Amino acid sequence: MRILLGSVSLLALMTTPALAQEEPEFDRIIVTSSPLQVLADEIVGSADVVTADHLEENLSGSLADTIAHEPGVTTTFFGPAASRPVIRGLGSDRVRVLVNGVGLADASAASPDHAVSSEALEAERVEILRGPAAIAYGGGAVGGVVNVIDGRVPDRAPDNGLEGRFYAGATSVDDGYQFAGRARFATGPIVFHLEAMQRASENYEIPGYAESARQRALEEEDHHDDDALIAFAEEEEEHVYGVVPSSDLEFASGSIGASYIGDWGFFGIAYKTMDGEYGLPGHAHGHDEDHAEDFPVLACAEAEGEEGSCLILTQNRWDSRGDIELPGAPIERVRFSFGTGDYRHREIEDGAVGTVFENEGWEGRLELRHRPIGSVEGAFGIQSFSKDFAAIGAEAYIVPVQTQDTGLFVVERFDAGDWGLEGGARVEMRDVEIATASRSFETFSASGSVFFRPEQDVFLAATAAISERAPTDVELFAEGAHLATQSYEIGNANLSPERAASIDLTARLQGPEWSLEGAVFFADYDGFIGLFPTGAEQDELPVFAYDQRDATIWGFEGRAERDLGSAGQWDFRGEVTAEYVRGELDSGGNLPRIPPLGLSAMVEAETDWVTAHVEAVWASEQDRIASFELPTDSYTMINAQAVFRPVADRDVRLILEARNLTDEEARLHTSFLKDLLPLPGRNFRAALSVAF
Repeated sequence: MRILLGSVSLLALMTTPALAQEEPEFDRIIVTSSPLQVLADEIVGSADVVTADHLEENLSGSLADTIAHEPGVTTTFFGPAASRPVIRGLGSDRVRVLVNGVGLADASAASPDHAVSSEALEAERVEILRGPAAIAYGGGAVGGVVNVIDGRVPDRAPDNGLEGRFYAGATSVDDGYQFAGRARFATGPIVFHLEAMQRASENYEIPGYAESARQRALEEEDHHDDDALIAFAEEEEEHVYGVVPSSDLEFASGSIGASYIGDWGFFGIAYKTMDGEYGLPGHAHGHDEDHAEDFPVLACAEAEGEEGSCLILTQNRWDSRGDIELPGAPIERVRFSFGTGDYRHREIEDGAVGTVFENEGWEGRLELRHRPIGSVEGAFGIQSFSKDFAAIGAEAYIVPVQTQDTGLFVVERFDAGDWGLEGGARVEMRDVEIATASRSFETFSASGSVFFRPEQDVFLAATAAISERAPTDVELFAEGAHLATQSYEIGNANLSPERAASIDLTARLQGPEWSLEGAVFFADYDGFIGLFPTGAEQDELPVFAYDQRDATIWGFEGRAERDLGSAGQWDFRGEVTAEYVRGELDSGGNLPRIPPLGLSAMVEAETDWVTAHVEAVWASEQDRIASFELPTDSYTMINAQAVFRPVADRDVRLILEARNLTDEEARLHTSFLKDLLPLPGRNFRAALSVAF
């Protein structure tokens, strides 16, 4: 019934009579993550391009949290510091987070409490590819790709020799602040880029208990005798209420880059350094509502003797990029990206270093686009990475491991005007080695698409794909207590590649006053690799082991926009989004942490000097759960925003925003900590953005 209501809502927005007949303008954006650099409204898969303006106006903690409003995208939400994107119910290694087309060289894919070493305020834009659209990045990207284009290596000369951007903001729910600035200037053909970013916050406020009602009830059931009940009553008084301890954070980064730019393209290099420290929520009890303000704000470097957990990270990274045009040559365009990083973080437990994680590695990507052959255009290339990953200490649930991976890919597109074909393939070789064992894998992925333009502003596509994903180092060789997931994890060195056969149907329609885009997807997995409960217990933790089981995932996502007319100087627009994922094991049961049905509706009003909107975001209850999960309640959040443009002919924006106006308790089913960690309560944000 709820799915039906969502479909009716979309239809209602599409068919609402317009009060004005003025035709809106729709930007045509190129998806640079595609080897063919196809327009966003003509890519055969599902893709979104999120601009810097949009990122600033939707800024919400981490990169993953900021883009989570896009259809089909959510987040693992391990607090405001450590979150990774979840696309169509898939996360971790199945969603590749890239910067300028190559990997981050951090530890974020290894554990949900490890932060992504890329920030939303560092991005010029973020490109999100879903499903088969991401095949050029490997079978490991079966869920999708989040590619951050950060501009550290300049790819163009600034207008008038100088340009820049500055952002400053503050939030009430966590006493947080954010600063970011960048400048680009040219000296002849050499273009320089300078950038700095900082964001920090204290423990964030919540509308009730940190633990869910179901979690507290389970704890009460564990106490049966009178003495235990008395002990539990005393413990109940210390349940965290009103604020989340160890949710403070501070991140800072700086970078410098330079490029040589000419009519033929560009070539450049950049250096970035990043430091961060943040609390690890969900590991401590607190006090009652009257003493919420007494929770310590951990400063990791000075946390000696403090109770709680936090993490200190640092990364130094070099990047090089180039895009060279060779008119008339058989290979008419060459693009490459290369990055090398040295990442290290320390996990602090009660003031002492518990575990150290290190990751040193590099990744490179080379794309060669050949000259069109009739109506056929295409590109091929190679992508390779190497990393040395090590964990040392109390939570070293994996031994030092080296991974080397190389993939060869090709993408070709035939366009006859009214219809066309597109196909891609990738062969990948991966070696994973520890001191006592090694595994090698060869995988193959391919996709084929047919697309149609039955009339102007209508694009329809169907894609069939097969993909193979090699197991990761953690899936193969994990062994030990993993407190972030509250489990004892055991890897499986006998895992074989995970195989999936999938179908994607994509539609984009645009009328004089409306637009609609959506996708329906289905994937059948042979040997889905997952972390499944064994029923045993070790070190007072439940034991989970990596294993392979057949599974299916299906669902849909969509967005509809429509002009709603004008009144005086105000133009009105409406938007509705919907997303749904279902994940099932063929042997019975459900995949864990699958997001529920989600709907959002927004009404926006705009004049020459201000744009304002009110938005309702609803998520249904998730009761189709894995055997070790608890259900998650539904929620509705109301948000409002006004963006003022006070200076004519200047890109100056004042952003005023209120989120979760009703102070709703909301929990994300995709989070490992969803029964210990709700989303922030009522929050007010003020920010200033200036571009020149």
